[in-house]
Amino acid sequence: MIRCAPSIHQKSKFAVRLLVVVASVVSIFGCSTHAKRIAIPRSLFYDGQMQACREGLEKLAKSSRHDRDVVNLDLAVVDLLGGQAKQAEARLKEVRDRFDQLEQPSVAENTVSMWTDDQTRSYAGEDYEKILIRVMLSLSSLMHDGIDAESYTLQIQDKHEQLTERFVSTSGKEPTDYVPLPLGFYMRGMLREATHRDYDDAIRNYQMASSLLPGCEPLLWDLARVQKGVHSQSGHGVVYVFAMVGRGPYKVEVAERPTSDALLIADRIVSAVGPYKLPPTIAPIKIPDIVVPDSDVDSVGVQINSQRIGPTASLANIEELARKTYQANRNSIVARAVARRVIKKATIVAAKDTMGKKDGLTSLGMDIVGVAWEATEAADTRCWGLLPRDVQLLRVEVPVGDHVLNLSPLANGRPVGPTQQTKVRVNDGQNTYVISWFPDSRCVSQITCSTVP
Repeated sequence: MIRCAPSIHQKSKFAVRLLVVVASVVSIFGCSTHAKRIAIPRSLFYDGQMQACREGLEKLAKSSRHDRDVVNLDLAVVDLLGGQAKQAEARLKEVRDRFDQLEQPSVAENTVSMWTDDQTRSYAGEDYEKILIRVMLSLSSLMHDGIDAESYTLQIQDKHEQLTERFVSTSGKEPTDYVPLPLGFYMRGMLREATHRDYDDAIRNYQMASSLLPGCEPLLWDLARVQKGVHSQSGHGVVYVFAMVGRGPYKVEVAERPTSDALLIADRIVSAVGPYKLPPTIAPIKIPDIVVPDSDVDSVGVQINSQRIGPTASLANIEELARKTYQANRNSIVARAVARRVIKKATIVAAKDTMGKKDGLTSLGMDIVGVAWEATEAADTRCWGLLPRDVQLLRVEVPVGDHVLNLSPLANGRPVGPTQQTKVRVNDGQNTYVISWFPDSRCVSQITCSTVP
């Protein structure tokens, strides 16, 4: 039996159908972005509807594999603010370990993402998110048993050093944007001081925190106190008020014109993938960018038993951390988007060349498919969306017993919203920890107190 070779026309029809199928599959990935899927649960959180927010996030965690880790990070925040600190710690540990594993790149995922977009890759977390996971682990531990809290504070600095070294090795630049968070050093000093023995360790850590925040008066008070070797007066204990203030960073899609540095990185990527070359000009491409909403609250006022103590002080500027570390890696993100565009265009051109140039209708059809293929690409806006803009703190020494704690949102030292109230129990010579979140002039959850005896 003689088999006839397929005609040029048959090849053309097959190629067009194939590319239409490819474009259709890509459009499925692009039509439902992370931002759209998670918008409702996050809006419920900021409306104070914690249970509805939890239900929406849990449903999304089960149905969307690519969103699961960032959804679990948001759920950990809901757990922590809802008094389920042990569950929050378990979620955070799971995502921490997974992000650590994903720091080793997957060749298969990278290849697929070049034909689709970065949403098809497993999300490995931004540098600021990896650091903040350790911060939230420390807080979660403090709120239920405190056993691993100090270990987590050590992990904050360890991860910071790892990320700094990686940045230097990949970019060859000085890591000016990778500044440690004062909060990690402060919490370690706080825990060392609470032993009533390791005051030298406490001094060293408070000094590190103070060097990062030279204008912070509460840190100077802590140093002066601990240098005397006294945690608290006899018959007194300490309340640490951790206030999460403002709405934190999240990602949106923007159009970016590639810089020369990004184009150099993109050229290395396309050269490694195949015989591709960058065109002389590149139109703006879609990438994620960091945004932080404006806030009408900048600190939290603390009162105990109707006595005004003072405002909380910032020890972790999350907005600054996110913007700077993300900007440091921005060229690599732009470069991947440029490389994808080059590879997609080259694929269309190569397919047209294999079929010859006689069939104008087929050529036009393939050009349309190529445009659609690029148009369906979306920026990867997956992120840990339920983060504060700032983590602030105030230390208060009070007599043993039960006390009424009032927290008020402040702007420029003036109250801008309703006061939240709770009771705290203080034990002799021990610390009690309190967490609240004021994303704006309202507290979105209950004030949570630690369960450490």
